[in-house]
Amino acid sequence: MMIVVYIILGLAGLFLLFEFALYLAAFQGKTAADFTKKDFKMKPELRKYGEEILRGARYCNETPSQRVTIRARDGVRLSGRFYDAENRRGIVIMCHGYRSLAENDFSCSSEYIHNLGYAMLLIDQRAHGKSGGTVITFGVRERWDVIEWAGYMASRFPGEKIVLEGLSMGASTVIMAAGEKLPDSVVGVMADCGYTSPGEIIYHVIRDTFHLPVGFFYPLVRLAGRMYRGFDIEECSAREAAGRARLPALFIHGEADDFVPCDMGRANFEAWAGPKKLVTVPGATHGISYLVETERCKREISGFLESVCP
Repeated sequence: MMIVVYIILGLAGLFLLFEFALYLAAFQGKTAADFTKKDFKMKPELRKYGEEILRGARYCNETPSQRVTIRARDGVRLSGRFYDAENRRGIVIMCHGYRSLAENDFSCSSEYIHNLGYAMLLIDQRAHGKSGGTVITFGVRERWDVIEWAGYMASRFPGEKIVLEGLSMGASTVIMAAGEKLPDSVVGVMADCGYTSPGEIIYHVIRDTFHLPVGFFYPLVRLAGRMYRGFDIEECSAREAAGRARLPALFIHGEADDFVPCDMGRANFEAWAGPKKLVTVPGATHGISYLVETERCKREISGFLESVCP
């Protein structure tokens, strides 16, 4: 009888360890390396744009900025860098992607946007950079952080127009934030290669990136988030939030994106209830539409910003 008990306890222990390993693999905070560091190894698809990326990252790191901090609704300390602009035309809050940094994800477009006369707030998402927290929730909790950042900027700069911009997980986060109550000073959203929901992107990555049996692994990954950090990846959806959003929005997505498929961007665009425009870039893989068709993306971004920040 005791042998059976030991076997059951052993199996339970192995299951808990396996769940914890899944939690660490999917949700543990881990920030990408700084592009400007000498030992940084750039992904093969980015190497042809290496010089431009490094110049943009250096711009973010070397341009004078102010480190600002706020508290999230659950008490997590959030950090970001504010870049003011002379004759400020508005403020763009930039929200980076999964295990990345804003100065990496917006290394090229940030300089262009700043030079157009827009102040920028490059935020470190929770569990990234200098922000607190240890868990990445794919937008479940991050959407409330973006709303807190928008409220902070609205109170600091009364009457200034604010635009939310995000890339990858950051794009889905700002879409989900737009489905909630935002300060009246938020006038638009720019979403580059966002996924339709936390659950759907995790499902896709398990099946199409790691080629694992999704019927087995997906429920276990979902359970890991619930067991170890008390959140559910099916708690919210960018596509559903888009149906509640009324702000103008610019969607950008690479047509060759196989990490967050372009069809997810199209689905978010179709669901968006407010004024909207979709720009898809042939040949662009995940997150590099701006690099593949720079002049076109510049025109779309500047045109959108001018339309919501006249």
